[in-house]
Amino acid sequence: MQGPPSKREGGPFVKHRPDIPWRSRAWIRAAGSVAALAVLAVLGYIASAGAAGPLSPLADSTTTGTTGSTDSTSSSTSSSTSTSTSTSTSTTTSTTSTSTPTTTTAGPEGQIKLANGKTSIPVTSVVLPARLVIDSIHFTPSVATSRRSPVSVRVHVSDTRGFVVRGALVFVRSTPLVTSTPPEQITNQSGFVTLTTFPRATFPLKRGFHVQFFLRTRKEGESMLAGVSTRRLAQVATR
Repeated sequence: MQGPPSKREGGPFVKHRPDIPWRSRAWIRAAGSVAALAVLAVLGYIASAGAAGPLSPLADSTTTGTTGSTDSTSSSTSSSTSTSTSTSTSTTTSTTSTSTPTTTTAGPEGQIKLANGKTSIPVTSVVLPARLVIDSIHFTPSVATSRRSPVSVRVHVSDTRGFVVRGALVFVRSTPLVTSTPPEQITNQSGFVTLTTFPRATFPLKRGFHVQFFLRTRKEGESMLAGVSTRRLAQVATR
């Protein structure tokens, strides 16, 4: 059996071998395709790592930048918050100092503050339902022992609200009528007035006896039996 013809130089039969350069180019193209796919895979991995978290140096750098930005934003927010709080505090303080209420005197007109701390008002500021009050009576002497010496009656007038009353008319007379009767007199700024009476011959001078006096205070122009007027009885001892 005859074998395959051999290649002979210049002979009629030539055995052709594959084109080696062509195969090399195909292999290079295949390797290039694989390399391109690998590069694309790596780039896809890097991109996904950057979105997911710090899985690569590039991802760390990106995250660090984002964190720094976030920190900066937080710092700005904190600074803004601090400024806002400070402004709010200043505004509150200003409002407090501005809205501090001013104390005003309320009550009757014509008030005068006396040295003893009491408040004096004119009798014209006493209107119903307030009334005048004779709150103090003092006799001088406290015990009458002579018909030759006058008996002074010191009266203090206020009203039912506790104000000292000036300008109120005060009347005094003994009952029975054993002394002279002075005319009505008005109270001073402190609410005091002193009226002087003189004993008559019928003035009793006996130990254990008392002479009674009728007192009245009123507002000028009002009825003696009505309005803000008031009455009181008082007595002085004799011997």
